[in-house]
Parts: sequence; C-alpha cells; structure tokens
Amino acid sequence: MIRLRSLTCAVVFSAVLAGCGQGATPFAPGLGGTVNEGDTSMAMAKKKGHVKKDAVMVQLRDMKDAQAIARENGLEIARAIAPIRLLELRAPEGAPQNGWLDGTLKKLEGDKRIAMAEPCLAMKLKERRAESLKDEPIEGPNDPLKPLQYSLEAMQVPAAWKVTMGSPDVVVAVIDSGVDHKHKDLSNNLVAHGYDAYHSKKGTEHATTDTMSRFGGMFASYGHGTHVAGIIAAEGNNNRGIVGVAPKCKIMPIKIFPSLVEMVRPKKNERAEDQNAIIASAVAEGIVYAAEHGADVINMSLGFPTESQSLALACNYALQKGVTVLVAAGNERMEGSPVNTLANQPGVIGVGATDEEDRVTFFSNSGKYVSIAAPGWRVLSTMPSFFNGLIAKPYQYMDGTSMACPNAAGVAALVKSVNPKLSPAQVKSILEQSADDRGPKGYDESYGHGRLNAARAVQLAQGK
Repeated sequence: MIRLRSLTCAVVFSAVLAGCGQGATPFAPGLGGTVNEGDTSMAMAKKKGHVKKDAVMVQLRDMKDAQAIARENGLEIARAIAPIRLLELRAPEGAPQNGWLDGTLKKLEGDKRIAMAEPCLAMKLKERRAESLKDEPIEGPNDPLKPLQYSLEAMQVPAAWKVTMGSPDVVVAVIDSGVDHKHKDLSNNLVAHGYDAYHSKKGTEHATTDTMSRFGGMFASYGHGTHVAGIIAAEGNNNRGIVGVAPKCKIMPIKIFPSLVEMVRPKKNERAEDQNAIIASAVAEGIVYAAEHGADVINMSLGFPTESQSLALACNYALQKGVTVLVAAGNERMEGSPVNTLANQPGVIGVGATDEEDRVTFFSNSGKYVSIAAPGWRVLSTMPSFFNGLIAKPYQYMDGTSMACPNAAGVAALVKSVNPKLSPAQVKSILEQSADDRGPKGYDESYGHGRLNAARAVQLAQGK
C-alpha cells in the first residue's frame, strides 16, 4: 500500500492503494479502502457502503445473451469484459430506490443464463502524502539519484544486472492511477498501447496522469502510478534521475481512476460518489486487458477488503494466460491487518514492506497471503511535475506496500527476462526460494518467505 509523505498526497481507495502506511485507512492496498474488521463478505461491503448502489456485476454463461438480459431487466450495459463473460449492468437513470440492489440481484441470480451475480465494489479514494527532495540534484551523469535508492542494494539488484538489466520484450502492466507519459525517465520505456480502463480507451496518452496531479496536495494521489512505474523500469544510464529495478523492460500503463474533472462534475447518469472511488469492474477490465495485450507481469499496488468473484475471475484469467500477478499486502497493520482479498487470490504474489534496516514496516499487513517482502519505506521514484519541476518535483519519496510491490515486480521482470518460458507459479516459487530469510526462521506471515534477493532469483531462473 502507499504511504505518501509530507508535501504531496497520493490516492488511496476503499479498494486500497498499497502506498501509504501511516494513519492510512485501508483501501485496496495502496489505493483505497476502509477496515472491515476481518469480515470480507459482500454483505459487510453493502453494510459499509463499499458497493455501487446503481450497478451489479454478472458473469454470463454465453455473451450472446448480454443485450437480452439487460433489456429484460431494464438495465444498461456499462461495461463488458468479453474474455471472462463479465458485465457491469447499471440502472438507466438516476439513483435507484431503496431495495433496488437486493431485488435486482435476486432476480438475476434466478436467471439460468447467468453464472454469477454480485454487487460492484466501489472503494473511496483517500489522500496519500509524498515527500519531495530537498537539495539533491536531479540532473547529472549516470542516474545521479541512484545513491539514494537503498532498495537496489538491499535486494542485490546491481549483482543481478551483471546478468540482465531486463529485456524490452518483457512488459509489466501497472494497474493504477495512470503514468505520466511525458516523464523524461519513463517515456522511452512505455509501450504505446496503454489503457484507460475506467473509460475503456486504448492508448498510453489516455492512461496518463491527470494534469492536476502535478500541482501536489490532494491531487498528488494521481501521481501514485507514476511513482510505481519508476520503481519498476525508470530508464537507466540516461544522465538523469533514478534507475528502475528492470530498466530495460517496458511498462504498460493501465489507468483505473476517473479524471479529477469528473470527480468535481460527474457525467450525466453518474453519481458523484462513484466518481471518487476505485471501481472493481474497472480493475477487472484492466487485468483482462493486460493479459490480452502482451503483459508478462501485472503490478497492483492496491487492494480490496471484500471478496469479489469478478476480481477473482480476472486474476485467474491472467494467471491462466501466463501472466505473473503481484499485489501489495496492504498498509493496515496498526488496524489489525485486514485481509487484502486481491493479494489473497490463489497464485498471486502478495508483497509486504521492509525498511532500510530490513525490518518489516509498522504499517505492512501480515497474513498467510504474504508471499515475500521488499523495500517499501522511503522509496524514491518518479512523479508528475509541472513547469520543469517548479510545481511539484519529478522525483519524490513515498512509503507503503505500494512501493514494495513494484520493487518485487521489477525482480519478477528480470526473472522473466532471463527465462521467458517460466509460468506464474514458477516465477512465484523462484522469488520465494531465493529470498533472504528474515524474522523467525523459515516462513512467517510478516516477511513471507523473506526479503527479495534479485541476484539469487535471476541465477535460479537461469537454471530452470
């Protein structure tokens, strides 16, 4: 999850962004969410208001029935994810009356053409803070800010680089708030076919951060995806800024945020509260898009405290397509470490956060779904800026499992670079087997199998 620090804010959902730890309300680890005290049921999500009141998710047995089902129930198709036969169906106009959601679900569940029907999760965005650099230079030879990236040495990344710095054929999808496609440390490493999953628009220019995110403050939440992308694959040896864990790999930005304009002035037939949330249907569409368009690795620095069959279908689809999926563990340790159900999906790699001393951070969730740990405290990376850095800085610090997850995703990308044939299960096993054991001997629910060791992971991958 993301924990942003002093100057600017990063976004967190009810489906918490895994970026921030301190004082953060759980959201899809990283992006949003609120603590649900261990109850991950849809019933609790409805009780807490973590679902859209005017929409439902259904999986069809046959997509050819989509229009008929919508018409017969007086609904509109708001989103269709054909590869997993998933629809978001919405009430046509205005806020539905009390009881609409339960009544609609009951009717749909009785339709033999429908395999599954459930509410659509909608986790509220929360602010996250980010800390700008003070007097350190941001330009100069050989990635001048690299000495401030303690995480690289901690994970033995320079030793791994003696074997590979990544392959441009390996693509990491960043499902997040969008990526600043003009950032000078990222632009050369972005694929052209990024995706705005919130609006279903293809093209990296649509998957960029909102312009207002450059002004900092509450808007900085929209810089979260740019920060995550830089940790994974900021360009190396380009005489500027930082260097990513896998600097020769590519990033596929997938935006799941509404625009800031929409948050202030909702579109017709859209509730303002839904414009200020992370919607499970958009996340599911982003996952499936990544799997369908060449992603080798998916990074999700976000999470949900509620079980969603729709998200489970999407994650399983990606894994079956051979895509390695990593999810931040979450930043709610001080609130009892509620389960991040997205990281808890079978086959997914759940990532906890450590600090400069290799200690698990005070905010990093613990649980059986924590697979490995990686640096997630005071991590320096790319951020949107304006007027050549006069407004906000192009490099800022953030804390959170949202930062640990892309560190791990970068290592997964290096592993896939040396052995592209590895399955998601094999990549997961390699990261776990090669990790440096920390905390209690053997597996534990805070470090997982240990803190990542990139050099050993790459070596192990070569032998497979």
